[in-house]
Amino acid sequence: MGQTCSYIFVQPGDSCGALASRCGISGAQFTQYNPGSDFCSRLMPKQPVCCSEGALPDLKPKQNADGTCASYVVQPGEYCSLVAENHYISVTDIEAYNGKTWGWNGCASLPQYANICLSPGDPPMPSAIENAVCGPQVSGTARPSDWSQIQSLNPCPLNACCNTWGQCGITPEFCTRSPSSTGAPGTTGCISNCGTKIASSPSPPAQFLKVGYFEAFNAERPCLNMRADQIPSGYTHIHFSFGGVTPDFAVDLSAHQAEFELFAKQTGFKRVLAFGGWSFSTGGDSAPIFRDGVTNANRLAFARSVAAVVQQYNLDGVDFDWEYPGSADIPGSSPQDGANYLAFLKMVRSLLPTNKTISLAAPASFWYLQGFPIADMAPVLDYIVYMTYDLHGQWDYDSRGSQDGCPSGRGDCLRSHVNLTETNYALAMLTKAGVPSTKVVVGLASYGRSFKMASPTCRRGPTCRYQGPDSAASPGRCTGSRGIIAQAEIEEIIGARQPGVYSWHDEASDSDMVQYDTDSWAAYMSEGTKVSRRALYQGLNFGGSAEWAVDLAAFLPGEGGNGVGVGDVCDADG
Repeated sequence: MGQTCSYIFVQPGDSCGALASRCGISGAQFTQYNPGSDFCSRLMPKQPVCCSEGALPDLKPKQNADGTCASYVVQPGEYCSLVAENHYISVTDIEAYNGKTWGWNGCASLPQYANICLSPGDPPMPSAIENAVCGPQVSGTARPSDWSQIQSLNPCPLNACCNTWGQCGITPEFCTRSPSSTGAPGTTGCISNCGTKIASSPSPPAQFLKVGYFEAFNAERPCLNMRADQIPSGYTHIHFSFGGVTPDFAVDLSAHQAEFELFAKQTGFKRVLAFGGWSFSTGGDSAPIFRDGVTNANRLAFARSVAAVVQQYNLDGVDFDWEYPGSADIPGSSPQDGANYLAFLKMVRSLLPTNKTISLAAPASFWYLQGFPIADMAPVLDYIVYMTYDLHGQWDYDSRGSQDGCPSGRGDCLRSHVNLTETNYALAMLTKAGVPSTKVVVGLASYGRSFKMASPTCRRGPTCRYQGPDSAASPGRCTGSRGIIAQAEIEEIIGARQPGVYSWHDEASDSDMVQYDTDSWAAYMSEGTKVSRRALYQGLNFGGSAEWAVDLAAFLPGEGGNGVGVGDVCDADG
């Protein structure tokens, strides 16, 4: 290797004479050390020039001893030619060095704070993203030994999709791969666990279940009442909802004792006692019971209490509906809730004969389901009730990001709570998480979610809006609650054929919809829609369906309903 010269850098406005002066040499010597007839006319700021004999040194960044490239974090306002000039390389060099660099989309799209290569060598770890929860840009992530596995670092809970921004989700926004023309990893779209395809079990279940929840409290309504001995035939399992649990973890049936004892005497279906529900799981006095009951200190007492009532009444099974373990937005939740819940289920299983079923209700929401170690729970359970309803409701109002495609961005668009597309995304999430489809009974709703319309003339389409923050929709005459209305009440309204009532089936969401009382709107499932959904889920090798609730679907004979039979729904729109 030849001798290198001593050198300085050209500053703005420098001439060869000024450079010679700064070198401390004559003009003739400067020309000798820096030959070329046009050398002095082509001076550029930051260019190195020789002040002595020898060749200019190679100022290009050098590959590190561990084989990684010399890396550089792009600063705001920088572009490839500027970076190249500052580091004595060319734009072509930068393009060549970064073919495997995370997020490399080429010099035409150079993001600020990108960590790029300025020499040959293995790519650097990408810069951290402050709020990233998945992927290689989570703060503090170590370099993988195998660079081809970089996209698999920090996977999402439930094997959900991770996108290039380090966020988890289950919709195409998160799950669609969009590789760039450079072929580099991490450029755009989904980076790991991609896709929204349902992972069906290879074979169908031994029996396709038809589970129904029976609201024990329905007798408290002024109408639309059903006793346990009036439950329609055709169900394989009926869940009595709900049994109570005291603060010392004893089963308490006193709130509906007579109804429960009547239920326990029924035949023709499996009799299952359900515990929990939203009110029990989040209500003031009862909220801690599930959370405390599954801990090491109380687990055995709680499980023994449950097993004892199953044996006392010769029930066929138990169902648990804790809403929701480990959820950050529910006061008192603990990161240990999920693991404790699993340990509790295992204990209940050990205390019950094998012919008694154990099930739980699971949310069809990534946010809430991630608190469940659901893949580990599945082998312990006979089936999982998947709550694929309440996908939307009044709670969406002012909740940004709760509704795709709502122009206001405020979550105030009229949407179906049983939207089939969103249901399919949720089914893909659960099966990708490792739950066999044959263990999943998919939720059906015998009620609608109702809203007060922002404009009575905008009833169809995903951009029609509703009012908030609280629901002002007209309540059903029996259920008496704004925001929710029974299927029986909806079909009674439609069957009365009063002016200003419009009903239709929305193909896009595979939901039935109704406008009533001028400006009230609800989405629900007619009996025909429930039948078609069951057929769809059976074709995908799911374990069955679960309906909330059997006492909401239809009026019993002699109780009114304007003579409207289940499924006898007018399909009209004016």
